[in-house]
Amino acid sequence: MQPSTAPPGKLVVAHPERKAQRALQRLVGATLCPVEVAQDLDALEACIDAGTIVVVDAALAQARPQLTRIPARAWIAVPGEGVGPAEPACVDALLTHGWTHVVAHPMPILAEELLATVQKLIRGQPFGLEKYMTWGAEVRSYTLEDTRDRDAAVNALARDVVAVGLPDRVGSLVSVIADELIANALYAAPVDGDGVRFRTAEPREAQRALAERDVVTVRWATDARYLAIEVTDRWGSLDASTVGARLASGAKQHPASSEGGMGLPLAYACCNQLVIGVAPGARTEMITLLDVRYKPTDLGRSASFHAFTGSAP
Repeated sequence: MQPSTAPPGKLVVAHPERKAQRALQRLVGATLCPVEVAQDLDALEACIDAGTIVVVDAALAQARPQLTRIPARAWIAVPGEGVGPAEPACVDALLTHGWTHVVAHPMPILAEELLATVQKLIRGQPFGLEKYMTWGAEVRSYTLEDTRDRDAAVNALARDVVAVGLPDRVGSLVSVIADELIANALYAAPVDGDGVRFRTAEPREAQRALAERDVVTVRWATDARYLAIEVTDRWGSLDASTVGARLASGAKQHPASSEGGMGLPLAYACCNQLVIGVAPGARTEMITLLDVRYKPTDLGRSASFHAFTGSAP
């Protein structure tokens, strides 16, 4: 019998605390990818290459946020020793500097989120809410065939979420998230041959049949840990590398971008994790995760953020 081969590339964990180093090394080591440990940022810079996935303490990352300019497969910031959430100011600082993977929550959420993120990067499979659900979770789907289906889809989703036993508070958050993400897919995603977003000024009450690239799909699932909501368009026109800066608190001082206006910041404020997947020119997938195990006051005040770029499935 031949042993399993290790995935290509390597993982590097950079953290000043030995206990946290060992915990993170064991966690990401479950991917079977070779893992190295760096004590500080200087040691880190000396051991990475373009194929490296870097997991770095958020405080270290904040001290040198321009680290992401160094070529690597991905940079992932994680909070402290894993026992407390990342400070909102730290999350905002990293998002403002263009970090595309920022974990805001402590263990056990950190472990679940980090492992899913690393596996998606290693396997090159950035799409699908199933990667955040336990096996057997049922996925439900709605396909919009007309712009006027938006309200019906939002109402159906909120109603179905409450029907499975989740509180009305979650249903209200779901309504806001779904409405904003669907609006983005309908009006901000379409672009013409010159890249102009020609639907942004379209009246929201106007009827428009949705066919081919205009079709919008909404999917959701829950596994009693997370409630996942996924909205997909077929344009792939979003620049995922610029979204984080728009989500940071400081970005509210700047004019809203035509790439979704204030819709994405509002959806981000309502969830515990926002995950974006883009296949340029083919697909944009927005996933929001709400952790239904805890009260909002038990979680960090900032949500995690992840942005992936890949090929459409």
